[in-house]
Amino acid sequence: MPARPAGAEDPGMTAPGRPGHRSAAVLEAVVTLTRASGAYDVVSLAVPPDPAWERCRPGQFVVVPGELSRGEPLPTLLWVAGVSVDPVHGTTVDVVLAASDGQRLREGRAQRLLGPLGRGFGLPAHPVPVLVAGHEAGSVPLRWLVALLRERGCEVHLVLSADDPDRHLEVGPLRRQASTVMLTEGDRFATTVGGRLDELDGVGVVYATGSRDQVRDVAAAARDRGRASRVAALDLQEPVLCGTGLCGQCDLRVVVDGQTRRLRACLEGPVLPGEWVADAAR
Repeated sequence: MPARPAGAEDPGMTAPGRPGHRSAAVLEAVVTLTRASGAYDVVSLAVPPDPAWERCRPGQFVVVPGELSRGEPLPTLLWVAGVSVDPVHGTTVDVVLAASDGQRLREGRAQRLLGPLGRGFGLPAHPVPVLVAGHEAGSVPLRWLVALLRERGCEVHLVLSADDPDRHLEVGPLRRQASTVMLTEGDRFATTVGGRLDELDGVGVVYATGSRDQVRDVAAAARDRGRASRVAALDLQEPVLCGTGLCGQCDLRVVVDGQTRRLRACLEGPVLPGEWVADAAR
């Protein structure tokens, strides 16, 4: 198993089997702003103050419970795209929806939320070069993550993939923050990450989001090159996810310290050490 990268902190992993998030209560939020961003809508919600939002970090998510009265029987899981905590103006949480779903969270709408849930990405304790990779809507946490990495003094290299160029999310702001940005297609995602790791010297850790197969392949590419990685093992594009550990839809069979075990990604992740995920199976 690759050693933890030099200068990197323990990203908050607990021992296998312990839940990755505290119990969260359903809270009442209000949609304050919706803005278009290509194929997506970025939605801002005012939420009640809670220390959990101050501790929230990229890779955590919220659950929008289903509401039969509104014709929405199933819950929706959304990555947290950013959090602003202001003692005067209150706490605002950003999420991202496909533009076709944006009307679900219209400005002024009162909306129940459950969150923040899950275990997010840890930051290096000291500045190290990092490679950050994401696919389409899975890239939602990455702008926030890249900003935090830059604040930490890290040199950031990006690989972003999409099967349709219109499905890239906010590439412009990311270009302004990253040292390099490479765009590719989804079926070349892991191959491109591997190529960039071969080209770049000193990358201390790889961060990845995307489909399960994609993050598994990225984790394997990092492992094969002796690089540590942290990946989001929960694909929010999969249907019928509950986000609370009840449905088992996100279960993975992972190898931890040579032992194979079943892991529930929404509880023990979503962010996991890549070496756990590299050989994971459903």
